[in-house]
Amino acid sequence: MIIGNKENWEKERLFVHPVLRQIMDEIQNVDFSQMDNGKYTVQGDDIYYTVMELSARDKQETRAEKHNTYIDVHYLIDGQETIGWAGESANLTVVESSIENDYSLYDSAAGEQFVELTPGMYAVFYPHDVHRPGLMGREDHNPSRIRKVVVKINKDLIIGG
Repeated sequence: MIIGNKENWEKERLFVHPVLRQIMDEIQNVDFSQMDNGKYTVQGDDIYYTVMELSARDKQETRAEKHNTYIDVHYLIDGQETIGWAGESANLTVVESSIENDYSLYDSAAGEQFVELTPGMYAVFYPHDVHRPGLMGREDHNPSRIRKVVVKINKDLIIGG
């Protein structure tokens, strides 16, 4: 997992894979406020992103997830979002999965840590990273609106297939 902020991207970009660098460079220059929610293709099924709005939820209302084919880049446009993270471990029990839709879901994730994102922050989740996006902050009592972009990058572009 990588966590960062667009304010530090110029320094951080030197240390990431060129494919991820390209995507993050492009994200920095998109005015998402002018875009409708929906799926946008960058490079066929290998790179695409979804602009979405959702209400933050309590941890007990969501499941953690993991993907085998895609790397996720979660980029927060507006609101405040907490995302749970845990490394893949033997303590995980899959409750639902789909090879076709590239996900496995878990009710719990042992050792889950929580990261709070504010607008302009991003989190990169690799295929071994179990994550639970769209959560309310620990201090939140009411669900807040979240507007974000989730970029999907086929891992074969990074590891060379």
